[in-house]
Amino acid sequence: MEHIETPYSIPEPSKWWLKSLAIFMVIMIFLMLFQIASGVLTPILIDQVPRDFNELEIYPENGTEQEINDWEESNEFWNETIDYLDQFKIFSKFYAIYGIVLFFLGLMAVPTLWGGQRELGFKLTICWFVIYVISQIHLVMMFYNGPGLIPEYNFGSSETLDLMEKIWVLISIGQIMLCNTIILAVILFIFSKSKPQTSFDIPSGFIKE
Repeated sequence: MEHIETPYSIPEPSKWWLKSLAIFMVIMIFLMLFQIASGVLTPILIDQVPRDFNELEIYPENGTEQEINDWEESNEFWNETIDYLDQFKIFSKFYAIYGIVLFFLGLMAVPTLWGGQRELGFKLTICWFVIYVISQIHLVMMFYNGPGLIPEYNFGSSETLDLMEKIWVLISIGQIMLCNTIILAVILFIFSKSKPQTSFDIPSGFIKE
């Protein structure tokens, strides 16, 4: 039995590892387009809502005391609704801004990954991912501290609503962390698989015959 040295070429990692990540980023870009559209259109639609309750129902100057009380209650209810919508407009603007930033970052990452530029593609993808996670957490907290789930109508005790909103925030944060941990694991796995082999990864060039 003798050992002979055989030529060995370093195998290139499959290009489809990076291409698959590029396809994922394309999907996320399309989702960002919907986010941008929603963030831009929502304030426009809110601006179409009449701000003065008189535009919906004229104040009953010659009405009975009951009619006047009913109008005032409805007016207060409407003003609280408008306050809620105004806060929702601010939330929608941030929603659109994050969508625009993530859209353009993804737009830069896709051709980079598809072209096989691993290092730059990795940096752009991680940058996109970090901003994506921050945006989700910020928007959840902004929604909780801003408009909330429903307007704060003066219906008495709001302890139940406060508890529901806190539970919603905890569930949302937990969902964000779980989903993005999976996404991060997939990204790291792909970049590990797309890493070119070094001399330390090369098997022995000696085989037995």
